[in-house]
Amino acid sequence: MRTLIACGSYLLQPLVWLAVLRLWLVSRARIKQERKDFGSAVYSDHFELRHMLTQGLLLGVGLSLVNILVGFSLPVVWILVYEALALVTLIVLPTTILPLTLIVVATVVTVWSGSYITNSFSLDSVGLTWQGVGAQNYLWLGVLFFLLMGHWVAHYGGRFVSPRIYAKQRGKRIAGYPWREFLILPMVTLVPGDWFTSQWAFWPVVHLHGQSFAILVLPLVLGLRFTVFRQAPRDVYQRLATKFVWLGVVAAIFLGASFLWPTMTPILLILLLVGYALVLWQAKHYDERQQFWYSQVDDGVRVLAIRPGTPAAKLDLAAGDIILECNHRPINSETSFYEALLANSAYCHLRVRDMNGELKMTETAIYSGAPHEIGIVLFRDLEG
Repeated sequence: MRTLIACGSYLLQPLVWLAVLRLWLVSRARIKQERKDFGSAVYSDHFELRHMLTQGLLLGVGLSLVNILVGFSLPVVWILVYEALALVTLIVLPTTILPLTLIVVATVVTVWSGSYITNSFSLDSVGLTWQGVGAQNYLWLGVLFFLLMGHWVAHYGGRFVSPRIYAKQRGKRIAGYPWREFLILPMVTLVPGDWFTSQWAFWPVVHLHGQSFAILVLPLVLGLRFTVFRQAPRDVYQRLATKFVWLGVVAAIFLGASFLWPTMTPILLILLLVGYALVLWQAKHYDERQQFWYSQVDDGVRVLAIRPGTPAAKLDLAAGDIILECNHRPINSETSFYEALLANSAYCHLRVRDMNGELKMTETAIYSGAPHEIGIVLFRDLEG
């Protein structure tokens, strides 16, 4: 029963509900923007929130099992600092979070400020402690962060391609593909000391090696803010995922080094944060150096996305393709595309040039008498 109480306390933490609210607002704003740019939403459901509730839970369960096996623990002061920073971040930065920065700052405050605060203030009366956790635990958290990021980005990065129209490039509109998702993982951790039991006598406690640990389910934040302008989003995130895994390997090496030099743990975490920032900067810089743009074209219409569950999902189309002909008629605008569809109210035959310049033919049946429901997202014709 006590264990169930500890798990249920996860749902009582403000960070969890603030994250739910923030993701709902982010997805609501995306749907509103899609309707403004394309007439209807590309993804009409709040998939960002759904992913947090499903992927976040699954990854959190796996992470918790690993932590239980290794006896992972964090001091209560680190947890308080981390959650306070995460709350402020979600409020001040509504479309993004800085997950690794939260871990590093909370660790620096805990490790480097612990001695000063302990000497200046008496914390024993409230059961708070800065000690009792090895410095290696913080780097273990860094290892987990990069491996989880690599897994998440590899499997879900670029799967939900939601375009957004940006400023004109050389007189033409361009589209980009922002990713603004984040996850809240329920992570089981052990907390040394008696702070929880001094506040709530019913709190579950385990005894290991002569020391008492409270069981806590901590909300761990994972997230990424990135926008692709000149490449296939899926390719970008696959490369990022690989680099995140390599950063996880580096973090594991740093973890081993921390056993020899525990006082270097904050510096090693800062180095990982710098490496993480460099990986994201390099990916952004590489995208900026590509010649391709998701821009309007004069000879055809650019495909920006495919709505799921529509006839277009059966076509061999991808974002970035250019439709040159529809039902054997040349097209150069959204209006001419739908006019060509009306030439055959139940079938669609397309001649397409892909991002590599290769030509291909594709065709499918469509909803009879409803050409606008084919599900291909294009640049809308400008009024007037």
